[in-house]
Amino acid sequence: MKYQKVILTLILIVLLGSLVANEFYVSGLNEFKFINANRIIENRNYISNKFQIQAFYEKFRLGLKYDLYRPRFDKFLEPDASLPDSLNENKLASEKDENYFDEYYLQYESDYWFLQAGTYEAVIGTGLVLHNFYDDDFEQDTRLIGGYANPYYDKWQMQLFAGLMESDDPSLKDEYDQVGAIDADVNITDELSLGEAFVIHKQLDADTEKFNKRVIHSRRIKYSSYSVEFNGEYASSTDENDLEGTAIYANATSYIGKFTFNASYKNYENFNVRISDLPVVNHSGQPLHHSWDPGRDEEGIMGEIKFLPNYENELIINYAEGWSSDFKVRQSNLYSEYKRDFETFSIKGELETLEQLRKDYSKWHKEITPAVTFDLLLGENPLLLKAEYQLKEDENLLENYSYYEPRLQVDFSMGDYSLSVTVENQQGESDTSEGGDDGEFWIGGELAIMMMDEPDFAKLGMVGDVLSLILKDSDIRLFYGKEKGGIVCRNGVCKNQAEFDGLRLSWIKTF
Repeated sequence: MKYQKVILTLILIVLLGSLVANEFYVSGLNEFKFINANRIIENRNYISNKFQIQAFYEKFRLGLKYDLYRPRFDKFLEPDASLPDSLNENKLASEKDENYFDEYYLQYESDYWFLQAGTYEAVIGTGLVLHNFYDDDFEQDTRLIGGYANPYYDKWQMQLFAGLMESDDPSLKDEYDQVGAIDADVNITDELSLGEAFVIHKQLDADTEKFNKRVIHSRRIKYSSYSVEFNGEYASSTDENDLEGTAIYANATSYIGKFTFNASYKNYENFNVRISDLPVVNHSGQPLHHSWDPGRDEEGIMGEIKFLPNYENELIINYAEGWSSDFKVRQSNLYSEYKRDFETFSIKGELETLEQLRKDYSKWHKEITPAVTFDLLLGENPLLLKAEYQLKEDENLLENYSYYEPRLQVDFSMGDYSLSVTVENQQGESDTSEGGDDGEFWIGGELAIMMMDEPDFAKLGMVGDVLSLILKDSDIRLFYGKEKGGIVCRNGVCKNQAEFDGLRLSWIKTF
C-alpha cells in the first residue's frame, strides 16, 4: 500500500504540474488543532494540522490532504502490562510524530458521469447496507481507497465502487478489508423510485489470517408526493461461516392540514457490522442497551405527531419502543416539546424519558429529562438560556442508584464572536461508565470567532494587512473546561463528541 500511495501521489503531482500552464483555480482548507487533555488517555496531548487543497481544471478536480501529528509528553507513556507486547508496540508507535497523506483523489465530472480514484467516502441509500465515512472525534475511519463511478441520467443512476478499508483490529496494523458494491436507482415516475444494491465485504480475520466474505443484497423503495413520503429498504446477507443476516427499515411521513405524522420501523438480525450505519429509530439516539451490540438482534417502532396551529406555536410528541427477539432487552423513549414564539423572544419546553432493561444481566436504567430554553435578543445580539434537570436511576442485582444531573447553558453572540458556557453537576452516586461521582462538576466554555469577511486591521499598517489575510474566512474555536460528551450543541453547531477535560483549540481557514 505504501508504494501505491507514493506512485499515485507522484502521478497527481505530475498532473498538477501540467495544469499550471493552463487556466485553473485552487481552493483549500487548513485545520489546526491543539489538544491538552487532563485525562490519561491515548493521544491526550497533541498538535495536529490537516492541510487540504483542491485544484480544478475544466471537468477535473485534484485533491490532496496532508496530516501532521505531533504528540506532547509521549516520552512519559508507559506500556500496559495487561496487554501483549504487540499491542504495546502499536500503542507506543501511535504516539510518535506522524506525517502522511490522509487523502488523495482525482475526480472527473460531466453532465452524466462522476468518476473518482483515490480516497473517498461512500453511502448506499440510508446507510443501512453501507456507509463509509471518517469521524475525527471518535477516531472512526471506514473510508475506502480505490475507484468510484457514478453515472446518472434523467431516469436512473448507478454507483460502482471497489476499494480497501483499513482494518479496525489493533492486531492487524497496516492490513485492509476489501469492499465492492454496485447500486442502482430507477425513477419509475416523478413520485416513485426503486433501488437495488449488491455489496461484497471481505474482512480479514486475525486468528485465521484469512478473509471472511460477506455478500449483501438489498432492495429499496421511495415514494414522495405532496401529502405522503415513504422510504423502505430490505437487506439480506450471508458469509462463509453460513451466518445469515437481515435488516428492514421503513419510514413514512404524512401531511394532513396542520398535522404532520411520522412513523418508523426497524428489524435487524445479525447485521452488527462495521460498514452498516443502522438507524436507531428513537428520538434519544440510544441503542437498546449500552451493553448490547446494535444490529445483532433488535426490532422497534417510532411514531411522531407534530401540530402547528399557527406561526407562533409548535407541539411535538414522539414515542418509540425497541426490543430483542426474546424480549430480554427492551427500551422505551418518550419525547414531547412545546415551543411558543413571541415578537422578541421564544420559549421552548421539553420532556424526555428513556428506559432500558436487560433481564439476562438484571440491569435497568431510566432517565427523565425536563428542559426549558429561552431564545431572545439583547439589543441586536442573540442570547440563549437553557436549563435542564435530569434524573437517572440504575438497578442491578446488588445495588440501586438514583442521582440528578442539573445543567445550565448560556450562549451569547455579538457580531463575529460567540461565547457558550455550560455548568453541569451530579448529585448522587452512579454505577455506569457514562456517570461521574457524587458532587462532580462539568464546567466548560467555548469562544467561537467566525470571520467570513475580511477583518479590518488598517490601523496596524502592514501587520494589519497580514493579520487580515490570515484571519479572513476563519472559524476559530477555543474550549476550556470539562464536558461529558454525547450530543453537544454550542454556538450554533451540534455534534456527537467524546468526553473531554482540558483545553481544545481548533482553527479552520478556507481559501
